[in-house]
Amino acid sequence: MSSTETSSELTDDYLRRLAAVQPADLPPELDLFDEATARRGLRLNKAAYSLKDAHQRELFARDEEAWMEQFGLTDDERELVRRRDWIGLWRGGMSIYVMVKLSGVTKTPLPEIGRQMRESG
Repeated sequence: MSSTETSSELTDDYLRRLAAVQPADLPPELDLFDEATARRGLRLNKAAYSLKDAHQRELFARDEEAWMEQFGLTDDERELVRRRDWIGLWRGGMSIYVMVKLSGVTKTPLPEIGRQMRESG
Protein backbone atom coordinates (compact mmCIF):
# COMPACT_ATOMS: atom_id res chain seq x y z
CA MET A 1 0.00 0.00 0.00
CA SER A 2 1.39 3.36 -0.94
CA SER A 3 1.82 6.19 1.53
CA THR A 4 -0.88 8.18 -0.28
CA GLU A 5 -3.39 5.36 0.25
CA THR A 6 -2.40 5.13 3.89
CA SER A 7 -2.53 8.90 4.34
CA SER A 8 -6.16 9.05 3.29
CA GLU A 9 -7.10 6.59 6.01
CA LEU A 10 -4.86 7.73 8.87
CA THR A 11 -4.39 11.03 10.62
CA ASP A 12 -1.26 13.11 10.12
CA ASP A 13 -0.52 12.78 13.83
CA TYR A 14 -0.63 8.98 13.63
CA LEU A 15 1.62 8.95 10.56
CA ARG A 16 4.18 11.23 12.30
CA ARG A 17 4.24 9.01 15.38
CA LEU A 18 4.54 5.89 13.22
CA ALA A 19 7.45 7.37 11.25
CA ALA A 20 9.21 8.25 14.51
CA VAL A 21 9.26 4.63 15.70
CA GLN A 22 9.86 2.78 12.45
CA PRO A 23 13.50 1.81 11.88
CA ALA A 24 14.98 3.60 8.88
CA ASP A 25 18.05 1.56 7.86
CA LEU A 26 16.96 -2.07 7.86
CA PRO A 27 18.62 -4.57 5.52
CA PRO A 28 16.41 -5.19 2.46
CA GLU A 29 16.45 -8.97 3.03
CA LEU A 30 14.88 -8.62 6.49
CA ASP A 31 11.37 -10.09 6.77
CA LEU A 32 9.77 -7.29 8.75
CA PHE A 33 6.16 -7.83 9.79
CA ASP A 34 4.93 -4.25 9.67
CA GLU A 35 1.68 -2.41 9.01
CA ALA A 36 1.93 -2.92 5.24
CA THR A 37 2.47 -6.65 5.70
CA ALA A 38 -0.44 -6.88 8.13
CA ARG A 39 -2.74 -5.06 5.71
CA ARG A 40 -1.65 -7.35 2.89
CA GLY A 41 -2.55 -10.36 5.04
CA LEU A 42 -6.07 -9.39 6.08
CA ARG A 43 -7.76 -12.18 4.07
CA LEU A 44 -5.21 -14.80 5.15
CA ASN A 45 -5.54 -13.83 8.80
CA LYS A 46 -9.32 -13.80 8.72
CA ALA A 47 -9.31 -17.25 7.12
CA ALA A 48 -6.82 -18.77 9.56
CA TYR A 49 -8.52 -17.17 12.57
CA SER A 50 -11.81 -18.78 11.54
CA LEU A 51 -10.27 -22.16 12.32
CA LYS A 52 -11.01 -21.54 15.99
CA ASP A 53 -14.57 -22.66 15.15
CA ALA A 54 -15.32 -26.36 14.80
CA HIS A 55 -17.50 -25.90 11.70
CA GLN A 56 -14.65 -24.07 9.92
CA ARG A 57 -12.20 -26.85 10.82
CA GLU A 58 -14.69 -29.40 9.50
CA LEU A 59 -15.11 -27.46 6.24
CA PHE A 60 -11.34 -27.19 5.86
CA ALA A 61 -10.99 -30.96 6.30
CA ARG A 62 -13.87 -31.71 3.93
CA ASP A 63 -13.24 -29.12 1.19
CA GLU A 64 -10.20 -26.91 1.52
CA GLU A 65 -11.05 -25.06 -1.69
CA ALA A 66 -14.53 -24.12 -0.44
CA TRP A 67 -13.00 -23.01 2.86
CA MET A 68 -10.61 -20.67 1.00
CA GLU A 69 -13.35 -19.43 -1.35
CA GLN A 70 -15.49 -18.03 1.47
CA PHE A 71 -12.67 -15.64 2.43
CA GLY A 72 -11.96 -14.49 -1.11
CA LEU A 73 -8.34 -15.62 -1.05
CA THR A 74 -6.43 -14.70 -4.19
CA ASP A 75 -4.96 -17.41 -6.41
CA ASP A 76 -1.51 -16.68 -4.96
CA GLU A 77 -2.80 -16.89 -1.37
CA ARG A 78 -4.59 -20.15 -2.12
CA GLU A 79 -1.42 -21.62 -3.57
CA LEU A 80 0.52 -20.67 -0.42
CA VAL A 81 -2.08 -22.49 1.69
CA ARG A 82 -2.12 -25.54 -0.62
CA ARG A 83 1.68 -25.83 -0.56
CA ARG A 84 1.85 -25.17 3.20
CA ASP A 85 4.38 -22.50 2.32
CA TRP A 86 4.81 -21.11 5.82
CA ILE A 87 7.40 -18.47 4.98
CA GLY A 88 5.31 -17.42 1.99
CA LEU A 89 2.27 -17.10 4.24
CA TRP A 90 4.33 -15.02 6.68
CA ARG A 91 5.58 -12.78 3.88
CA GLY A 92 2.00 -12.58 2.60
CA GLY A 93 0.96 -11.13 5.94
CA MET A 94 -0.25 -14.10 7.96
CA SER A 95 0.37 -13.51 11.63
CA ILE A 96 2.24 -16.21 13.50
CA TYR A 97 -0.61 -16.30 16.02
CA VAL A 98 -3.17 -17.45 13.46
CA MET A 99 -0.60 -19.50 11.58
CA VAL A 100 -0.67 -21.82 14.59
CA LYS A 101 -4.38 -22.43 13.95
CA LEU A 102 -3.65 -23.39 10.34
CA SER A 103 -0.76 -25.60 11.42
CA GLY A 104 -3.15 -27.44 13.74
CA VAL A 105 -5.65 -28.35 11.04
CA THR A 106 -2.90 -29.31 8.60
CA LYS A 107 -1.15 -31.35 11.31
CA THR A 108 2.09 -29.48 10.63
CA PRO A 109 4.34 -29.53 13.71
CA LEU A 110 5.68 -26.14 14.79
CA PRO A 111 9.31 -27.34 14.45
CA GLU A 112 8.59 -28.01 10.75
CA ILE A 113 7.38 -24.44 10.29
CA GLY A 114 10.49 -23.17 12.05
CA ARG A 115 12.73 -25.35 9.88
CA GLN A 116 11.13 -24.05 6.69
CA MET A 117 11.52 -20.46 7.87
CA ARG A 118 15.17 -20.95 8.86
CA GLU A 119 16.00 -22.57 5.52
CA SER A 120 14.41 -19.69 3.62
CA GLY A 121 17.14 -17.36 4.80
